[in-house]
Amino acid sequence: MNQQSPKQAYRDFHDVSWTGSVFRSLLIAVLATSALAGPLALLHTTTMWRLSYVPPLAFLVALEGVYSTLRRGRPAWRDRRGLLFRLGEVVAVLIILRLATWVFSTELPGLVQLTLWLRHPSSFFDGEFVLVGALLLAAWGLAVAITSDFLDLAIQPDEVAAHDSHDWSDSASQWRVFRPMPRSEIAGRFILRWSLGGVVVVLFAALSQLTVSFGENAWVKLNLLQLGLPPEVLAGLLCYFLAGLLLASQARLAMLRGRWYNEKLDIGAPVLRRWHQTSFLAVLLVAGLAALLPIGSTGPLATALEFVIALAWRIASLLGMLLVGLMALLLYPLRYLFSQLSEETPQLAQPRLNVPTQAEATSRLPDWLGGVVLWIVLALIAGYFLVSYLQAHGLLRGRLADVLTALRFWWRARWARLNASAQAATAALRAVLRRTPVSGPVAHSQRPVRLSDLGPREKVRYFYLRALQRAADRGVIRPVHRTPLEFAGDLESQWPAAEDDVRELTEAFLAARYDRRDIAVTQAQAIQSVWRRLMAALRDRVGEKASQ
Repeated sequence: MNQQSPKQAYRDFHDVSWTGSVFRSLLIAVLATSALAGPLALLHTTTMWRLSYVPPLAFLVALEGVYSTLRRGRPAWRDRRGLLFRLGEVVAVLIILRLATWVFSTELPGLVQLTLWLRHPSSFFDGEFVLVGALLLAAWGLAVAITSDFLDLAIQPDEVAAHDSHDWSDSASQWRVFRPMPRSEIAGRFILRWSLGGVVVVLFAALSQLTVSFGENAWVKLNLLQLGLPPEVLAGLLCYFLAGLLLASQARLAMLRGRWYNEKLDIGAPVLRRWHQTSFLAVLLVAGLAALLPIGSTGPLATALEFVIALAWRIASLLGMLLVGLMALLLYPLRYLFSQLSEETPQLAQPRLNVPTQAEATSRLPDWLGGVVLWIVLALIAGYFLVSYLQAHGLLRGRLADVLTALRFWWRARWARLNASAQAATAALRAVLRRTPVSGPVAHSQRPVRLSDLGPREKVRYFYLRALQRAADRGVIRPVHRTPLEFAGDLESQWPAAEDDVRELTEAFLAARYDRRDIAVTQAQAIQSVWRRLMAALRDRVGEKASQ
């Protein structure tokens, strides 16, 4: 029954005998698939789509939801219970659906269709894909929710700790906590979900048998084609309710099983086996009685049902007409207000400027460019979710994992090389822009700096900035985030012969920039001599001094 270490690691307890039931998993998948019987019947009567592939695909999708939820319930999967895993499942379901619609319903897309998707990406999401995708995700969500209910009905670690630990001073007494929700409420939650789903299934099945016509007085008339449902719809309804009855029996067994375990009653396997057999025979008896019922009668019940549905439709139509009329009466006076405003508004002369509008500017770009960018973004997002989902299931191992790892490292290398090339191009462009003379009125407004007009402090700062400009012209640019002392190391590495001059000029600039003490004229003259030697050294190309 249990998977538990000899040291009683209650946190790692997992009720395998309950969660490992294949029969229950198949029942949940059958129930989730049968829930689509009514909506599929309605689509069959209102569209010309070939939907015979949907029930088998829905069964596989629901079975996958059951399997993944059971695996997420294991203690070893605690780190895989996030939203990213579920989004990967949704992406996988939609990809499989898209392929199934091409193979079983429509045809594989050609070059014309691919071009249309690039120019109009919304055309990819046609009506069949959207509606059937919504139905498949609904079946998948129902299977996941029911499986989660039955996981909560299993024996929990706190119950095992309370069952095995008799002393409150025991180290496992921390597990003696109350359950956040009793099993009766969990079973009631499942029954409520199953009942509401049954109402929706029956409602859609009934809507599929309605026809809309107009009488002599222009009244909308609703008629029932027949009360007898098609065989596939009837089979879906019976499977839904019979599977729900069997699962309700399983929920009742889980309640008793938890009570017996907490009361430390040893129940043998034959008792549980007899419970399954009895519940299965009872459901078969209910199915046999349902098969004998006069389904498809057209007696007074059909007439009454048709009258009630037609009356509800007419009342809804009348209320809609009254609402539309009321809105028209309220908005009608505004017509005169807007007409007066349009007459009083002067006509402004339109400027004769050939300024292109936003639509004209956009039309100059290729019409497929936006679609390409959108599909690339969607492919990256969906691929990330899908890879996370496959990694969680352990499917990306072996040679495939090595290939993906090699692709990831290849992309990182390409990205690093591209980034380095972009930085080098940006640095070269800045150097060119700094060497290019400025033309126009700005060039005439810039006058050369005269050293005789500057004070000692301004002279020192001028010498340092001129040295930085000469170094930038030679390809060594000071980044914004580096301090003068840090950049001095870059200059020394490029011109080792001028190491002392670089250090002395940098220290003088820091003193002139941040020190409040006065700088003597003789000190500024000494820094000028240092600056001249440094400017002569910076005339050499980058690396020539280092190579010597």
